Amino acid sequence: MSKPLLGIIIIFCLFCSVSHAQKLGDESYGISSFYAQYFYQKPTSTGEILQRNQYTAAHMTLPFGTMVEVTNLANKRFVIVRINDRGPFKPGRIIDLTENPAKWLKMTNKGLTKVRLKVVGFDGDIMLEPYDSLRLVAPPHFEPKFYQKTKLKYHRYYRLKKNWQKRKYPNLKHRRLKVNSYLRKLSKQRINAKKSAKETQKAKTTPPKKSK
Repeated sequence: MSKPLLGIIIIFCLFCSVSHAQKLGDESYGISSFYAQYFYQKPTSTGEILQRNQYTAAHMTLPFGTMVEVTNLANKRFVIVRINDRGPFKPGRIIDLTENPAKWLKMTNKGLTKVRLKVVGFDGDIMLEPYDSLRLVAPPHFEPKFYQKTKLKYHRYYRLKKNWQKRKYPNLKHRRLKVNSYLRKLSKQRINAKKSAKETQKAKTTPPKKSK
């Protein structure tokens, strides 16, 4: 095999292995599992120590720090976890959960269950919040010998969490302004120190004027 072709294959493999860019609200479906006992108290792909009581999970492509809402399709229970590891490596599985979220979803007895994943935040910050609202399933229907009532059903929708932008980004901006002002202050002090050093050197090198 020629070297250029081998290089193209390697680049293609690396491109496929890189985490795909995800958007807020993206959904995916698959089978969920949970960690075995011997994985705990060991470092994950991010270097964190895997803990039973933490709400974390492993995913193959989602970036580290992504907040994912996992919904058990069998009982409609859901939980939010943070991605801090890579896996599962068995085909057909989409996510590996720690013990606490697996217990909350009531999947510890079966071991595997069908789930829906929804991206609700990044960098450990939850940006989307769910809320329930009534939706019209069937309108009222009138006939001489038949009457069908209006059927309403609760449906879960998502909206941006209030003030998450105001909470996060202005603080960073304020910190940057503080850092920039501090750096400007340091640069002014250095310039003034250099000027004073030059003046003292000139005063030392220049001979004193002789009196007439």
